[in-house]
Amino acid sequence: MYYTLIILFYYHQSLLLHTTSASSLLFTLNNVRYLLSDRILTIPKLGSLRGIYIDYDNEYNEKYNLVNVEAYLGIQYGLYHERFEPSKERFNLHPNTKVNKQIEFGPACSQYIWKNESELIRIRTKKFAQEYYPKLLKFILKQNEQQCLYMNIYQPQIKNLKERLPVLLFIHGDGYDMSTGAAFDGAIFASYTKTIVVTINYRLGPFGFLYISKDNKGDYALQDIYTALHWLKNYVTNFNGDPDRITLYGTGSGAVLASLVVMLETVNGGTGIIKRRKSLVHRLILNEQTFLSPYMTSTLEEISSYQSNILSYLSCSTFDCLRNQSIIKTNDFLQLNTYSNDNRHMNYICPLENPFPFYSNLLINNDHMNILRLKFFQQGHQLLPENLSIFLTSSSSILRTKLPLQIDMKNSIMNNIIEYLFNYAYIKWNKTSNQFDFDEQTLNYHQQIIAPLLQYVKYISNERKIFFLERYSNKYDSELPFTFGYVLAPSMSIYNDTYLNADENDKIESMYMMDLFANLIHNGDVNIKSPYCKRIECELIEKWHPILPELNFIILKDGKLSQQSGHHAHVHYLFNNLISNLYNQPLYLDLLNTWRTLYEVSYKSNSSIYNSVINHSLLKTKSIHFEIKNPKYVFILTLCILILLLLNFSLCIFLARRGHGCRKREYNCLNGHTQLNIEKPQQQQQQQHGGSSPSSTNSNGTITQQLIVNTNYITTDSNLSNTPPIDILHPINITKKNGILRSSSIKKSSLLPEAIV
Repeated sequence: MYYTLIILFYYHQSLLLHTTSASSLLFTLNNVRYLLSDRILTIPKLGSLRGIYIDYDNEYNEKYNLVNVEAYLGIQYGLYHERFEPSKERFNLHPNTKVNKQIEFGPACSQYIWKNESELIRIRTKKFAQEYYPKLLKFILKQNEQQCLYMNIYQPQIKNLKERLPVLLFIHGDGYDMSTGAAFDGAIFASYTKTIVVTINYRLGPFGFLYISKDNKGDYALQDIYTALHWLKNYVTNFNGDPDRITLYGTGSGAVLASLVVMLETVNGGTGIIKRRKSLVHRLILNEQTFLSPYMTSTLEEISSYQSNILSYLSCSTFDCLRNQSIIKTNDFLQLNTYSNDNRHMNYICPLENPFPFYSNLLINNDHMNILRLKFFQQGHQLLPENLSIFLTSSSSILRTKLPLQIDMKNSIMNNIIEYLFNYAYIKWNKTSNQFDFDEQTLNYHQQIIAPLLQYVKYISNERKIFFLERYSNKYDSELPFTFGYVLAPSMSIYNDTYLNADENDKIESMYMMDLFANLIHNGDVNIKSPYCKRIECELIEKWHPILPELNFIILKDGKLSQQSGHHAHVHYLFNNLISNLYNQPLYLDLLNTWRTLYEVSYKSNSSIYNSVINHSLLKTKSIHFEIKNPKYVFILTLCILILLLLNFSLCIFLARRGHGCRKREYNCLNGHTQLNIEKPQQQQQQQHGGSSPSSTNSNGTITQQLIVNTNYITTDSNLSNTPPIDILHPINITKKNGILRSSSIKKSSLLPEAIV
């Protein structure tokens, strides 16, 4: 019922747009007016276009320096004649002389419409199903499998423009099987940063990623993005855009596609150090994901069994059969369950790393090797466009679904070691419940986001400045309300209502992020100020350092920007060095270093644990469980340890008793000698020598010291005549005069000298 109301609301809005288009004013969103533009843009081969004029001449211009924007919606940039066919640029968009109004979004690419909330929760989070997807519905209800490659262009209106503006091409996320570029309004970002913003649709699900054969590798979505880039290169100058300053920005699954697209030979200018032609992409912004992220890509070997199940379900095994729309309907593909039964969030229909478009010729003798990753790890910097500037972003407080650790290990001992390491690193003291809890949320963030991003940086940082921004906020499950400025003003986006609940910190953080983006987009460096930034913070901003080699993170927290060195160093070492090299390096060395690193990090962040009385019965590990696979061996080992402990205890008792007897007999236990009793005459000897101190000072100022040496035994008392011979120690004088040491014996007294033992 709720989703039905959303559908009715969508058609009501569409009807309202048509009925008001005859007048200049189309609609209003909280003092932001949307008007039919008076300007007609004529482009060769495309025709005459007329867009929507977005008027920010109000308090939004005064507060945030927002200029007016002209938006051209629903421009078809590519087409394909049949299913599973690479897209090509669309020419002769409007061949007639009629002026065409680009004021409506184009149809979304084919995707399944979830009508049951409980079914959607099975593959997405509860918040996504209840809050996000109902808002997305109005953008994706109108679909077309054959005609869906549309783009939306947002052009800021700047008076006396002296140079062309840079271009930002946005690749949407939301998984590989839903969403559309129309849901993400680029007007506020274009207005604030003075950038041409472009959002696009690309084919989704099996229509964009289904592998059929070596000639049809399931890279249709990548081809669509390439087609959009090529279209912008040819036509963006008509919108005052600079084709030599194109930034590719992807979020989530869109970031994975962006990281793959820049490695296409048709995009990066060719493989090798020296590029044969100009690149189509000059800056790259990735939010939280790359193709190295766990479960975001796959190889043909990993999905081969699932692929055969699809063909069996469709009762179709040939390429021609799958393309025939009279045999296999669009809905037949949409009804496929493409998610894993074991891991409900893992979609089998995703980009393939092997085969990858420009490595297909290497697959003949390397069927079981991931050629793309092997090439990337060996010379990743050569696969990217020359002088490509890269900016990475993440949000630490977003709740993420739990994924199993993606490690190919057959050795159970190694797996157990990793489990122990995870328990050591992510078990923290809960002050509220007074017990240890396993921090699953932090582990998911480190495993799924931070570690793959740092691994990506590790292999592409050859003389390349890469910056990393980490945002601390749990208000939204996406960074787009900040990066696209939705918290500042109303928009035609899925996040339209965020500005109503945004506080001052949200708005400050949004402007900080857009300022950094603008610096990169305009100049290729976050440290070079955009020429259009009017805020005083742009003048006072400090110099940011690239992430490597010191792991410098730009931190955005509580409305303030700062930089921290060595941030997430333990995460980088644990995931990208220790775990990945367990079979390549001596295990004990890596383990010792890891235990030490994790101990230091754990001690600093959880020092309160060590000041508490720890009850080990409260130790809980909520996500990792240990299993004793060989109880017989464990019993034998335990028995041996018990026997050793008993023997050790018996030996200690024996030695203790013997030591107690020695203390009683004293000298009798030393080298076979009996005890020596010293009588009162000893005191008289001490008085003759001025005391028993081993050192004294003579009247002439020289230092006299008693040096203990062995002499012959002497007996002077009849009481001692029956004692066996013993060594008697008697002193001599050592004098120091004029820097020269001299020694002289002390004359023997009739009395026994003091024995010093």
